[in-house]
Amino acid sequence: MQPCYLPWRGYFALMRHCDVFVHLDDVALPTGRSYQTRVAIKTAAGRRWLTVPVARTRGQLIRDVPIVEGPWRRKHLRTLEQELPHAAELVADLYAEPPPALAAFNAALAARIATRLGIATAVEWSSHLNVPGRGSDKIIGLCQQLGADTYVTGHGARHYLDHERAESLGIDVCYVDYDLASYPQPHGVFDPFVTMLDAIEHASEPAAVARARLVPWRTFLAPA
Repeated sequence: MQPCYLPWRGYFALMRHCDVFVHLDDVALPTGRSYQTRVAIKTAAGRRWLTVPVARTRGQLIRDVPIVEGPWRRKHLRTLEQELPHAAELVADLYAEPPPALAAFNAALAARIATRLGIATAVEWSSHLNVPGRGSDKIIGLCQQLGADTYVTGHGARHYLDHERAESLGIDVCYVDYDLASYPQPHGVFDPFVTMLDAIEHASEPAAVARARLVPWRTFLAPA
């Protein structure tokens, strides 16, 4: 999974199912708006986006993306403290100093939240594993490097992964079927696609919110 900024509940549901969670940091940063640099929070005025400013260059790998310094750290933390005061305490110190590169900052935030949820999954960085290629070749190579017999993935892989090739190499592919059940969230209609800090703030059992079941790829991709 590419390192995301203050990820949503599904990120941690996937992490919970893994023996090893890999930060995919040696691929290109997506162009335009992406969850690597922004996250939604829910406010009385509606959904609000917090965006980390970064210095972009063409073909830049996520591991190499620097964060642009400025008042954004103070503004983001102030917004979190206003909207999610108790949850904000969990990550406040990470905003106190100029953050490192984007990938490291996102990973530090995710690690703090995962610990709060009782998730102790081992973490690796794809850049440390030195697996070449892209798309299916990259994913399958990472699985082989780690000795994996199952690849647990979010929904984006359906568009590019060679499922049958993975299976022929002894790697089962399972998709995460996210549990989007509601919890007592203020400000109108429930929104499951906001930062996990929202559940930490409002849910009576935040760890129970980051849940999902695994679905074999053939079942997941079968026509409705």
